[in-house]
Amino acid sequence: MPGSLHTWYSFSWLDVLAERQTELSGEIELKRLARLCDMLHAHDGSVTAKLRFAKHGGAWVIVELECDATLALVCQRCLEPMLHAVQARAELGLVETASMAARLPEAYEPVVLEGDRMMPARLIEDELIVSLPLTPRHARVDECGGLVRQHSEASMNEAWTLDCTAPKKH
Repeated sequence: MPGSLHTWYSFSWLDVLAERQTELSGEIELKRLARLCDMLHAHDGSVTAKLRFAKHGGAWVIVELECDATLALVCQRCLEPMLHAVQARAELGLVETASMAARLPEAYEPVVLEGDRMMPARLIEDELIVSLPLTPRHARVDECGGLVRQHSEASMNEAWTLDCTAPKKH
């Protein structure tokens, strides 16, 4: 049963996908994920994703989601572009209402359907958004742009100069 990541599936279709243990997979250009694009420095590239549908306990529709992407963010230390690799995996339980989420087995993160339906691309986009760091920054200062390195070097030189020229107390 071929499927699309950009198709809206009703709960009854999601149930069929789970009964058949269907896998949907594909690649989505980042520029097609509008909410995520608002948070990125650049929209180049794509995300590769797999969704494996299954049933838990004969009743719950479960989705195992895996996605890989490299996202261009803005480093909050140097305000220059940086790359952030995402390799996310989540086990989700699809529920029709928020009240059903409370009964979902704890091993699964609940996803309440939008009007009794779900689009896999939106689920993938949500997972990428929650994977973003709160404060993106290069791992080390020496990876930052030139302005931060110059400032760090100047601060170190200034501290050393001040330490050498300070009068000594006896």
